[in-house]
Amino acid sequence: MKNKFLLLLILGVTFFASCNDDDDDKVRTYNGDSLSLSVGGINFSDREAVLNGSVLTLKQALPGENETEFTIIREGNKITGVNSNANREVALNGTIDGDKLGLNLTLKVKSSMKAKWDVKKLFLNVEPEYIVEEGEPELVGLVGMLGSMVSYIMPNISFEEDGNIVAYYCKDMANMGNPEAYENSPKGMALYNVVDNKIYIALNLSGIVEDATTPKAESSIGRSDYNPLTSLMAMVDTGLPLYLRDGEEGLKEVYVDREMMLPVVKMLPSLLSAYGDKLGDYKETLEQIVAALVPLVENSEVVELGLQLAPYTEIPTPATNVQSLSKMIENASLKFVK
Repeated sequence: MKNKFLLLLILGVTFFASCNDDDDDKVRTYNGDSLSLSVGGINFSDREAVLNGSVLTLKQALPGENETEFTIIREGNKITGVNSNANREVALNGTIDGDKLGLNLTLKVKSSMKAKWDVKKLFLNVEPEYIVEEGEPELVGLVGMLGSMVSYIMPNISFEEDGNIVAYYCKDMANMGNPEAYENSPKGMALYNVVDNKIYIALNLSGIVEDATTPKAESSIGRSDYNPLTSLMAMVDTGLPLYLRDGEEGLKEVYVDREMMLPVVKMLPSLLSAYGDKLGDYKETLEQIVAALVPLVENSEVVELGLQLAPYTEIPTPATNVQSLSKMIENASLKFVK
């Protein structure tokens, strides 16, 4: 009788152990409310994680990566893992609590993009040379003139080791050039990742909206909390691809090409029609620019629009001989827009 009891006990333990093993081997998918994901201090929603044994696959967790795979180590309900390549290393820490998966990814960038950069100018390259029709604005010249003003609006930008982007920008356009008018954008607003010859940038849309709508004192020309980082990048959640190339003397160029610009510029006329009245005196000028920009992008073989960056030097933003932004735009518009 005792032997039968021991046999039943052994069989029972074996049965339950095998059930647990089967449960561990079961493929589990986490998304929606069952998955919380933080990357570099930014919380991302609408992501998915698939756990198959000891392999955890995250979908669109990092800008520019469709999938990121980790071989995890489990200790109780805690999991850890590392994924590394030539441009970055990602450490994973998380917990599995029933049907809930909580993950925190810590990014360590290895790419040469990881640095603080002076913003030199905004550039527009067009090939072949675009022939300006009579009455059209000369866009290449206009961008060239306005492009040199970018360094006053956003003197420098940091691509940090943890994947965050921090822009040093003018928060009060009426006092542009005065050091007190500048501040760093908070961390947790934008995340970058270098993949091959592109840099992918994802924006924390909810954080940007919250920061932008926080009441602040306004300057004489409108909003004083204007953040140039958001105006230079599309409002994307999974990563806007920008080309990245090395220039002379340590310069970097980050830009979009014709294929990236084409769907955007085609939307501009309808957007201008819907929201143009909010632009005040600039509406007519922008209508002329948009009317010329669409055929320029459509009919050119090569179009590149981007920022030229140089290694950071501790030279303060000039406080003298700097006109207000509105005056500079007005002067440039009068010269290049018919």
